[in-house]
Order: sequence, then structure tokens, then C-alpha cells
Amino acid sequence: MGKKSKTGKSRKDKFYKLAKETGYRARSAFKLIQLNRKYEFLQKSRVVIDLCAAPGGWLQVCSENTPVSSLILGVDLVSIRPIPNVTTFQEDITTEKCRQTLRKELHTWKADVVLNDGAPNVGKNWLHDAFTQVQLALQALKLATEFLKPGGWFVTKVFRSKDYNALLWVMQQLFKRVHATKPQASRNESAEIFVVCEKFLAPDKIDPKFVDPKYVFQELEMEPKQTISLIHPEKKKRQRDGYAEGDYTLFHTLNASEFIQSENYLELLAAANQVILDEDRIATHPASTEEVKHCLGDIKVLGKKELRSIINWRKRLKKDFNKEDKVDEPVKEEEVIEEKAEDSEEDEAELLKKIAVAEEEEKKALKRKIKKIRREKAKLRRKIDMKMIIPGDRHDFVDDIGMFSLQKIKNKT
Repeated sequence: MGKKSKTGKSRKDKFYKLAKETGYRARSAFKLIQLNRKYEFLQKSRVVIDLCAAPGGWLQVCSENTPVSSLILGVDLVSIRPIPNVTTFQEDITTEKCRQTLRKELHTWKADVVLNDGAPNVGKNWLHDAFTQVQLALQALKLATEFLKPGGWFVTKVFRSKDYNALLWVMQQLFKRVHATKPQASRNESAEIFVVCEKFLAPDKIDPKFVDPKYVFQELEMEPKQTISLIHPEKKKRQRDGYAEGDYTLFHTLNASEFIQSENYLELLAAANQVILDEDRIATHPASTEEVKHCLGDIKVLGKKELRSIINWRKRLKKDFNKEDKVDEPVKEEEVIEEKAEDSEEDEAELLKKIAVAEEEEKKALKRKIKKIRREKAKLRRKIDMKMIIPGDRHDFVDDIGMFSLQKIKNKT
């Protein structure tokens, strides 16, 4: 029988072949070479700890690039074949026994660099594998905080997922600078990126919750807080869950007949953009002057004086329509003056407030739309920086999980 070869288009790419030619145990050695070429953290490192080090490609790079007589320690669940000038042992990095072994090897020394190229046993589903990987990266960070010296480096592999930002935030609190990069040796179809943390701040005490996956990656229910207004404590902030049912426009019209006869005419006027003269007796009424008709054409731009005139116009028409025996009688100027004097300042103030609230809601809706566009553009820039996509490609701004969905793979036959 012939030897079965590995499947996959890029399993044996140029870095795989180059690793075989140069004697490195894994193609991942070139990832560390490229990271070190960019950030130069191995040249002056006297103590290096490599977590999840099997089969030993990164240990070989550390042995070649660190000063002579440097202490290089490699840890993994599986055994690692001996490497010159490197000490390896078989332990689980999440256990206390591993920490005791490291303390025994280091004595009173502290590490200059802690590396982590670990990945979990994948194969269940993308969400599970990605979460297990960020958990492993957080455990490596927890171990690094114990053995790193002030100003040290921490380099880890991370899978892009919804928990990536939470992990990155924790690193930014512990290190002065945090860089996310994807070396050229990392396959384009791979979800991995590498986070290089520079200058460990070495706080005197770290809260255990800070490196606990239960608290770092917990799902938060983003519910709006119930706030109390000091000016109007009886008023509650409205839940804005989108458009009203059956209403998908921001421009609303109001019939003049409904506005005149309704008791809650202030609320109707505050929600409307335009009042339509739907009856001939309203349009031909002596009080319906050209100025009033012009004001009814756009409610949102009216001032206090114009709103007062519309309220007086409504009161006048309602009074005339309710008294059928006085419909055809001319309106005296004294009555108009008296009605203006009876105008309620409270109604006017309430109407202005409701119109202001409606305008504020429209402004907030526009701001939310602008913020969403900016977030999408920022997300696209970050993905371009991490070489997840190439500038000029079309992108639908969906979650990265869809990138690894088998449902999107279709045969062209």
C-alpha cells in the first residue's frame, strides 16, 4: 500500500518544506522567528519559559536567539525530545504541580519572556474550540503574572472569537503595550493571531477574578439601568426597541379633524410632522389663514409663537363646530383676543417639551446609525491590520464565526 498523505491544500506549504530543510521540528518555528524579528524580545532574554512547547520548534528558536548560558524551560502535556541547552518537563500548566516545578527550576530568578503557542484538542465545533483556546491563553497569562519580572514580555496565540476583546482588555491592564499581529507564516485560513504584550507592570497584588475565566468571559445581560429624573421623577425613560408595529417611517401626518376633536391633541401634535386639512369646512374657515396653513405644513420647525397660534386656531374651530347655530356667524375680534388671553401656558410648555422629546429621539436614532457605521469601519480596519481580509474585498460585517461555517461551502457541480 502507498503511504497516505495529509489532506488539505496548504498543509505542505513553503514554510512546511523550509522547516524540513532547516531542521526545525514544526513550521510554527517561523512564526516565532518573524515575531522576534519584529519586536526583538529574545536577544536580551536570560530566562525564557515556553508553555505548551511540544514538539519543540519554538524552543529551538529560543536556543538560537537567546544569549549563551540562558535558562530555557519548556512545558507540555506530552514529552518533548531533548534539545541542547533546553530543560523540558511534562506537566499541565493549569496545575499547582507545574508551578512548583517551575519554582524549583528558577530558584529566585524571574522570566524575561513567557511564550504560549498552545491550542486545545479541536474537533467539536468552532464556538467550543475557540472558547477553550481563550481559556488556555488566560491560564497561560495567569502563570506568566507569577513568573514574569517587571518589564517582561508575554507572547500568546489567540483564536479570533467573541471572547477575544475581553482577553485583550485583561492584558492591557497588566502590560504597558499590547500588540495584535498575524505573522506571514500563519496560514491565511487559520483563525489564529498572536498577541505580543510588552513591559509587564508587575502589580503587587492581582485580584483572582481578574484571571478567572468565569468572570472574564461571562455573558452580561446589557439591560438599561432604571434612572430617576430629578426634574421629572414621575416620568420614566421609554424603552426604544425600534419602530412601532406597522409604522416604518419617521414622517407622520395628522388629520385636522382628528386634531380638533381629540382630547389629547397635544400628544398628537407633538408626534406629527404635518397637519392635513381633510375637510372643506376646516380649509375654508375664516380662521384658517394662509399663515396657519403654512405653519401646519411643518410642525417640527415652529416656534413658541406659531404653536400658540395653532392651539388658538384649534380652540376657535372646535367652539364653532360644536355650536351649529353659530357656524355662519362672523367671529368678532374681541372673541379672538379673549381666546388668546385664555391660552394655557401649561399646555404650551407641555407641547414644547413633547416636540423637543420627539426631535431628540430622531437625533439619537441618527447618532446610533452613525455610530454603527463607524464601528463597522473600525472593525474592518482592524481585520485589515490583522490580515484577515485584503483591502478592496467586499465584506458583509458579519460575525467571524460565519467564516468557519461549513454551510457556506457549496459545490459548483
